[in-house]
This record gives sequence, C-alpha cells and structure tokens, in this order.
Amino acid sequence: MSATVLGCPIGADLDARIVRMIDDLRRAPASVERQAIIELIIEMTDVSFKYHFVRPLKGLGIGFATRKSIDVGLLGAMRVIRSSLSRVVGHLDDEQAARLADYLADAYFADAARQSS
Repeated sequence: MSATVLGCPIGADLDARIVRMIDDLRRAPASVERQAIIELIIEMTDVSFKYHFVRPLKGLGIGFATRKSIDVGLLGAMRVIRSSLSRVVGHLDDEQAARLADYLADAYFADAARQSS
C-alpha cells in the first residue's frame, strides 16, 4: 500500500542534522545526547508548524491580530511538546534511542513511510 506523507520543505542545515542524527542513533545511541534529540525534534516540529499554520495565514491575508493569536497558541503547543519530549526522550535507554532513529526516518523519508505501511 502506498503512503501519503505530510511534509514541508526544510533548509539544508536542518536536512543535514536530521540525517546525521538518524545515523548517529543507529550507529552509537549511547553517544547521542538526549537533549540534542529533543532540540532536533522541536526544530522539526517548529518548521512544520510554521509551514502548515503560519504560512497559509499570511498567504490568505489574515489579519495581524488573528495571526498573533495563533502564534501564541503555537508557542503554547511547543511548550507542551517540549515538556513531553523531555520526559520521554530524556529517559530513553540506548536500545530505545536506536529505535527512535527508525521513527525519525519514517517521518522524514517518504520511502521509509511507504515501507512501514
């Protein structure tokens, strides 16, 4: 079965860091700082939020006050996500951290998502 992937464009720097994180987690999960994993996932989420929520509002000409209200909501969501990620990712053992690489790849590479469906 073919999978449709919901994605967004990212910059070359983030692209390189995601690929490096996946490789590092698969190769030597004990050497990867859990905080670095959290920060990368937060950045991936933030880029996605901006692409899927903020960009359309600007393109549709939505007013400043409404956009600011949505910005505040997204900031609140990011705080909750960060807190949750810190509790979960911060306590992963090495085997779980290595398996996290598969989930990151699944979210990042369309072919990986197709293979897992």
